[in-house]
Amino acid sequence: MSTALETPQAGVAAVSGDHNLLGPIIVATDGTTSASAALKAAAQLGDRSGANVIVLAVLEPLPLVAADYGLLLPPAETDDARRTALTQRVREQVSETAGPHPKWDVQVRDGDPAAVIARTAREQGARLIIAGIGHHDLLDRMFGGETALHTLRLSRVPVLAVAPTFVALPQRLAIAIDFSESSIIAAQTALTLLPSATMVYLVHVAPRLELQPEAYAAWMSDYSEGVEPAFARVRARLEIPAGVTIETMTLTGKPTKALLEFAKSAHIDAIVTGSRGAGLVDRILVGSTATGLIRGASCSVFAMPTPMGSVPPRSPEGVPDEIPEHEWAACLEAFTRRNAGRVATLEVDDPEFGAQAQQHDYPLVGAAYDRHDRRIELMLGDMENSTRHLTRGIGDVRHLDLLKDASGRDWVLRIAHGSGQTILTLAR
Repeated sequence: MSTALETPQAGVAAVSGDHNLLGPIIVATDGTTSASAALKAAAQLGDRSGANVIVLAVLEPLPLVAADYGLLLPPAETDDARRTALTQRVREQVSETAGPHPKWDVQVRDGDPAAVIARTAREQGARLIIAGIGHHDLLDRMFGGETALHTLRLSRVPVLAVAPTFVALPQRLAIAIDFSESSIIAAQTALTLLPSATMVYLVHVAPRLELQPEAYAAWMSDYSEGVEPAFARVRARLEIPAGVTIETMTLTGKPTKALLEFAKSAHIDAIVTGSRGAGLVDRILVGSTATGLIRGASCSVFAMPTPMGSVPPRSPEGVPDEIPEHEWAACLEAFTRRNAGRVATLEVDDPEFGAQAQQHDYPLVGAAYDRHDRRIELMLGDMENSTRHLTRGIGDVRHLDLLKDASGRDWVLRIAHGSGQTILTLAR
């Protein structure tokens, strides 16, 4: 079965990332067995690529204790003793797990683990962060803090979250492709940083639309016609190493579930995905698909944050204006008058279904608020062809935000609903 992941009409532009592919590898550890797999992966990848390896452990501050007369601070000697113990534990773990690597730089820093790891990667110009993916039970998540996931939220460097079962560098990759620039950059970077790959699947999960069955079937028929050409454009962008076999797959269903099921059935060693990171309008989710993969995968996950160069600059204020509910109807009416005909992208971020681009490069027809049903309607389509359009009805609306660019022109309309959000981005 062939596959593709994004709107086939979307063009594929040149990659413009700012990522350093020649920097050191940073491997995070807390000195416990949950980080052993990450150290093994760093040893193998470092030996194969010749990259320098920095072993980073982070000493978290002790919590403050409330007493009758105020906050009770832990004595400074306690931190010194903890730092010494952590350093010794990490050095012993490196020796036992990865073998003798005298050139490895072992560093112990203070602070929040995810923030320190991400900041160190930026300071060192790292090519990759490696962290243990942890085990998937409740206690591990509660006490482990999902360091790999939190690091990805803050990082501009790719993160390889290594499964506890790690034995050798991944040979079978499943690369999630939605034909967006971020997914193509993730594919290119993974092929560069994971030279062990021999079998690569480009996997696309077709978007789910809220349409009647007949309309959905017709839309899927049109959509499918553009899938193979879209895959061909992606393949043309990839520098496929000699000896690597590439196949394409198109799946349906919830993105995270579909990718995880495919990875299991195809005996995938690592899933590759793009991630929004700290991108547009401070999205609450890293990219719910990346989040679900890191939390649910039994194999390793390679996640690539959106490059700084591909994230549009913020407005001077840096935050969108939240529109009061009693102004929603008037605001959307005025928004339509100002922007009808402008090319737009419609995205849906939902924890259950994942992050999905529902339409790219279609003109905005209009936006409206129905006070009676408390629903917002968004309409996109060809102004001269009424058969090519998409209407999205959004219920359970909680917030409506409008972000303008530096010139004061409308840029992003964000609709928070239920546990997710819909984002309409206007071309500039």
